[in-house]
Amino acid sequence: MYVRKFEADSLEEALGSIKKELGPDAIILKTVTNKGLKGAFKKKKIEITAAISEKNYSKKAKVDNVLSTDQKDKFYQNNSSYISNMINSTSGSEEVGSQSNNMSGAGYGNISLNKSAQIKKFEEAPTAKSSSLDDFLSFSATDAETESEIDQIFKEDKKQSFEDIPKPYEAPVRNERAELHTATESYEVNSEIEEIVDAQRNKIDELEKKIYELAQSFNTVDRPKSRGVTDLVSTLRTLDIDEKYSQALIRKINFEMSEDEKENADIVFEFALKEMINTINTDLPMFSKIDEEEKSTVTLVISDTTAGQSTMLRKIASLKEGSVIIRNKDQKDFKENVTFSEKFFNIDTYTFNTVSEIVQSTRENIDKGINVFIDYKSGSTEVDDVKKFIDGLKRSFENVEILVCLSSIHTELYNKKVLNRYARMANGLVMTHLDQCLNYGSLFNLAIAYDELPFKFFGTGDVVPDDIENATAERILAGIFQIN
Repeated sequence: MYVRKFEADSLEEALGSIKKELGPDAIILKTVTNKGLKGAFKKKKIEITAAISEKNYSKKAKVDNVLSTDQKDKFYQNNSSYISNMINSTSGSEEVGSQSNNMSGAGYGNISLNKSAQIKKFEEAPTAKSSSLDDFLSFSATDAETESEIDQIFKEDKKQSFEDIPKPYEAPVRNERAELHTATESYEVNSEIEEIVDAQRNKIDELEKKIYELAQSFNTVDRPKSRGVTDLVSTLRTLDIDEKYSQALIRKINFEMSEDEKENADIVFEFALKEMINTINTDLPMFSKIDEEEKSTVTLVISDTTAGQSTMLRKIASLKEGSVIIRNKDQKDFKENVTFSEKFFNIDTYTFNTVSEIVQSTRENIDKGINVFIDYKSGSTEVDDVKKFIDGLKRSFENVEILVCLSSIHTELYNKKVLNRYARMANGLVMTHLDQCLNYGSLFNLAIAYDELPFKFFGTGDVVPDDIENATAERILAGIFQIN
């Protein structure tokens, strides 16, 4: 089987080339239209991969051998069915002629070559019963061709039959296919062709993917030309602001600001501050939104390890009169401050070891109209167990808020690890040790990575209840850009 690729500017031109080179029995294996980025590297618009069996190609080649160049051009301009019929008819005549030793009767032997060829126009339609070379010659000649010209092709003195016609040049095939001549092995040939075509297609797909990646990289490359934009890019990178957010911010600045504005560093930084403020999500706690006449609230603060959670909870509880604190474990640092909290803030503190005791105590206080603050440190507790406890609280009580406590002195990676555990259960964030924070950029990255969780409170020291403030975006940006 011969496989060949044809390239042309149009589909009609490519199909015409296939019909002329391989014949009407060719099989189309693949058609590619060179458009888009791939077409920019191609000379032709259409690429067609076609194949033909050795048997059919030999039939066609024998016919081509007895036709002149002009005759071939006219012959292959006809429709495929006509061409196929004529090639098969000629092959049939050849087989009949080869079976007769004296070349008499059917076939073109000594007698048949003396017949006069009919001179007709090539454009006339062939009959459905055409089966001899007379019909083929009658539609291969023009009015200007004479009988003597046809006689030059089939010379009578040599008494030439179709067996004497030289075999056409056969293109070399790969060594591994040389033995595939039987019908039973044709399936393996087709499978090999499909593998080759698939391999070529995969290479093209990989090339297109690389071109796309290069194009995307080119589009995302920072190209700040103005002084103000250049200064902002350097500052954001120094502060460890997320690179994707920085690129999006620079693209917006380049799109919305004029060249003169981008030269002014103050204008550029003011624009960036407004965009970053709108990015940080902050909100008030639930217990501050509900009127005293309504039902009491349950606020659960959760963390993994020491994040200043217990101290932060006492500060939060002191903001609401008539509150109690319930803890899931007895800790020494908390015991030392229990008397202080009860005496100065009128906050009762209860410690329980089991979940059922916590739920029971919470129900008793809610029925009395008291706001409950639960200090829950998960520690080594499995996430599924924590989720079951929180789901139980939400089913048992109406107004429940879950806050995740994080420390500003912990790394961004650690805080994200904690949030990955509890983000789907939580309603907000509480940040402690803001007075000791050395990297406010990590807090901003948390805000954009978990924008569905608003900041609720910031802890700014150890003093209860003074070192606490409602979370604001301005507080984080002031720390990022060292604004007093």
